[in-house]
Parts: sequence; structure tokens; C-alpha cells
Amino acid sequence: MSSNDNGPDALGILHHLPVAVIVAENRKITHCNERALSLFRTTPERIIGASFAVLYPAQKDFLNAAEHFAPLLSRHEHFNDDRIMRRMDGTHFWVTVRGYGFNEADPYQHAAWVFTDSVQAQVPHSRITLTPRERDVAALLVDGQTSKEAAKTLGISPRTVDIHRCSLLKKYSVNSTAELIARLVK
Repeated sequence: MSSNDNGPDALGILHHLPVAVIVAENRKITHCNERALSLFRTTPERIIGASFAVLYPAQKDFLNAAEHFAPLLSRHEHFNDDRIMRRMDGTHFWVTVRGYGFNEADPYQHAAWVFTDSVQAQVPHSRITLTPRERDVAALLVDGQTSKEAAKTLGISPRTVDIHRCSLLKKYSVNSTAELIARLVK
């Protein structure tokens, strides 16, 4: 970190912020702080220069997010978006995303993003509230785990996982796990 008589420079400040921050140009990651590296379980070598696509469950989610966020960024609207994202170790988790595009005409030219682990996850644009255990089960389902695997990961019985899965199906008004996953990652 470089500094002068006036204190640390902008990158030094970014490094020590108490929230996970990623800076990107045209949806490629140019800078991130230690909190972001920890949250996404990665190293600077793996993430700097990478497309933001590596942090989404699938390419379609990355593309859908671009369409969703662009109007908000170009209008400089304040927003929170709760969504499932992908860590660099391949696991999925709920995160609250906030962003700011510096160029209204081209919001992805330079953008800064703040990420926090979601404490109370809600599906974007809805009022569906999940319990912490439902959030855990949902993330493991997106990871592709079976009830038995999720149960082992969470230290609960497969039947308990199935109860939470049924609750999720009901809350999202879907009939299958595949439909549920599609709704969770949209």
C-alpha cells in the first residue's frame, strides 16, 4: 500500500474496507479487496482479469444479471439484489449485491460492486423470505447435491433436507427441484 502525507491511496483504502468490494471494467475484474477474496474463496491470481462470469452459477445467470443491472447502474439507482452466486471453489451461496456504474452511457465501462453474505435472503423482486436452513439447503441444491449429500454437509438427516426442499418448492410455487433451481439462480 502506498501512502503520502495525506494518508493511503485509493487502492490502499479499497484493500482495508470492511466489506467485500470488486471493481470491474466491462465486466472484467480489475481490483478486489481481501474481504472479496475471502468471500469468494479465491486468490488475486485467479480472479484479477477474469470475467465476472466466474462468480455466477451458470453463463445464463451472468447474462441475465447484465440485463437486470444495466438500467439500474445507468440511472445510478441505489439497489440491493439478493442472489445465489458461485465461489471459486465451486460452492454456491446467497449474497446481497450492490453496484455503481460510473458512466451513465456505458454502465459497465467502470463499475464497483459491494457483496455481503445475505443474512435474510429474498428472491429478487419478490417477498419470499427463507429461513437460514432453507437458504443452506437451497445453496446446496444449486451445487447439485442430493438430499443425502446435503444432509451430510449440514449434519442433519436426509428427511430433514427433504422437508426443507418441500418448503422451498411450496414457497416458490414450483413442482420440481429443477424448476426450483431455475427460480433460485434467476
